[in-house]
Amino acid sequence: MTRIVRIVAAVLGPLALGSCAYSLQGETESLRMEIVALEKRIPAESPLWISEGPDRFDQFIEDYSDHIPEHIYLHLVRKLSAMSVVEAESFSRGDFDFETCSKDPARFRGKFWRIHGLIGDLHPESVKDPRSPVRTVHAGALFDDQMRPAFFHVVQKPDVLTLREDAVETRALFVKMVEYTTRSGRRVVAPFFMGKVLRRYL
Repeated sequence: MTRIVRIVAAVLGPLALGSCAYSLQGETESLRMEIVALEKRIPAESPLWISEGPDRFDQFIEDYSDHIPEHIYLHLVRKLSAMSVVEAESFSRGDFDFETCSKDPARFRGKFWRIHGLIGDLHPESVKDPRSPVRTVHAGALFDDQMRPAFFHVVQKPDVLTLREDAVETRALFVKMVEYTTRSGRRVVAPFFMGKVLRRYL
């Protein structure tokens, strides 16, 4: 399981583990074995997003949670790191439509969209899998002109940015809708994307 948002782990982590560590440990080991089996079934020549067949990614994606399956995340990291910026951005279908996607995330999933806005957060996150071609991804959040957040991970290190001042954009693959509750109790729903690069724009 790959966490998307640090705050979610901070808020939900202690509650999720609670006093049932023993049963969760067994479930975690079982899940890990399933993930390893799935990873072995994803050939290197597979497309970026597997949309057909018994191993299609959509069946493993749960919207309105805070994680994605590890085998999907690592596959996307590997494929995106091997692409050129031009190739990755050539897949873009235009500007992301937040409202429409909120009503039907599956329609947008597995496709590249342009998102842009004010950079709110940007930080490196380690990729712990030894088979990953990159050791670090760059995770962050931007806010559109209506101050709606979008979360992203990009595999290429961005230029130095000033948080809450610089406008940025990326053409990235929509993975899922994320939902979490902040420490103040506010419910937040946001799209999560994975892409090649994040750029400053005017």
